[in-house]
Amino acid sequence: MSFGAHARRMRDRNLPYGARYHALRCAVERYMPLGFNATWAYVTGRAGDVRTDEAALLRALDVLEVSREARKVELAEFARRRSADKRRRHSRTVSAEKIRYRYGRRWPGPDSHEATLRTVTARWEEYTRLPFPDVPAALKDDLVNLDTRIAGVIWSYLDAGGRLRPGHRHLLRDGLTDLHGRHLAYPGSFYAFFGLREMADLIAHDALPLIRPAWAGDAGEIAEIFLAARAGMTYLPRLHSDEQTRAWISEVMLPASTVWVAELRGQVAGFAALRGESLEHLYVTPAAQGNGIGSALLEEAKKARPGGLGLWVFQHNTGARRFYERHRFRPIEERDGSGNKENLPDVRYRWRDLDEPRRTEPTGLDASLTCAFPDALAGDVTAVVDALPIAGHSPMTSFRAIVGDDRLTIPGRIYHPEPAPETLGRLSPLRCTILHCLYTRHHDGHVRQRHLRKIVGSLEPWVLPYVVHLIGEYVVEILTDIHTALGDLTTPGSPVRQAYGRFLADNPELLALIERRVTSYWACHHRWAFPRLAGHPGHLLVTAMRAAEASVRR
Repeated sequence: MSFGAHARRMRDRNLPYGARYHALRCAVERYMPLGFNATWAYVTGRAGDVRTDEAALLRALDVLEVSREARKVELAEFARRRSADKRRRHSRTVSAEKIRYRYGRRWPGPDSHEATLRTVTARWEEYTRLPFPDVPAALKDDLVNLDTRIAGVIWSYLDAGGRLRPGHRHLLRDGLTDLHGRHLAYPGSFYAFFGLREMADLIAHDALPLIRPAWAGDAGEIAEIFLAARAGMTYLPRLHSDEQTRAWISEVMLPASTVWVAELRGQVAGFAALRGESLEHLYVTPAAQGNGIGSALLEEAKKARPGGLGLWVFQHNTGARRFYERHRFRPIEERDGSGNKENLPDVRYRWRDLDEPRRTEPTGLDASLTCAFPDALAGDVTAVVDALPIAGHSPMTSFRAIVGDDRLTIPGRIYHPEPAPETLGRLSPLRCTILHCLYTRHHDGHVRQRHLRKIVGSLEPWVLPYVVHLIGEYVVEILTDIHTALGDLTTPGSPVRQAYGRFLADNPELLALIERRVTSYWACHHRWAFPRLAGHPGHLLVTAMRAAEASVRR
């Protein structure tokens, strides 16, 4: 029978209560957007004791039906948009992310956030009772790193009461790419990582906006966002009626511009309009601000115009000016108001992707690894790279750091066997230090620890990012070595405190990343050895480095 038939049986008081209760279970089998167990747990958790209470039984049905109707509306709108897109473009433009959003596990409807939070909370309790899966040793390091990155984001989301912290948005997106790209076919690993992936998908659907091209059917929602946002700008004169604005959006802006909308929990919550190399409009509905929607729309516009992007902002709009300046836009021109219809002073901002030559990601055993060190060391780094044994794999991922006037791109992991002692004997002390720095990025934690001990006492500015990044790893023995070696980090005026303070003042995002990772690894792996976060060596190091950074900024 269909969902509707089971719903009618539930409302039929002539049937025995047991049959009506069974009809609820059958209805959940017909509509279970979170999977049967999670959907059942959510609707019965909201409704009450459905086994004995008729009112609770009907409340559970109401919860299901509201979500199901919202889902039908979403799919109907999606089908209309896809049909219009095919007629216009004659090509498929739906990404895998959009397909997951439309057809993956997600609770549609006005209570989507509550459903997500309850479901992730329950799944997290199950997940934390699972031991780490038995996987081949060669893969364990990367899988532990992936596991902890995602688990840290989930723990933080739950700890914040269902809010995703701004710094975790990129971590979640990158982690989802890794989770969906891996074959979890090893004994014992599938269930653990499948559960992790489900929680990450649910949080992404709840907290990350879906950016998609706008179509004619979005005109009404775009107009409402535009009018609501402009109404909050009390300094703007009213030049057009609401009806004129809606007609302009539908008949002028949408046909003449490249427009994207941001969906959050199934609702359009923001839009951006691009014309040529100028970002003409970017607005987010006031109720949805603070969820990274503006940043996501701006990134989409940057990807569409990698050579450069310009825009005008009213000088009174200080919030927008701060937003664009955080995203590397720079003011290049000011006007007194003669250039716009509102006759208000404005300022032109410009963003340009500098296409720095050092932004090449390290790959293979060639000279591209020189981007992991300052330009002045390029010759020595090349000599070291030439002396390395052949790697089993190319370097994996990377992170960036600023050292003086240089921007370094440092490999996340390398896979070279350790060099023979005679190789080290042929290298100068400077080149040995370079080699030890590279091997602190080795995939084997024991190798990282051995080479760390050779450089942890150095205050060369280009050595510091290698030491700092190790604080954000899960091998607690490495953290203990660093904490012991940097004992003077808490001493005011010490060379160690000054050197690390200067480096961290130039790299606040790196320190923020390390702090998040320390908290995540403690929550997932070290709570038993260190019951309180305050006693964890990684946390002690981060606290000392925060103080060192602050002392330099004074």
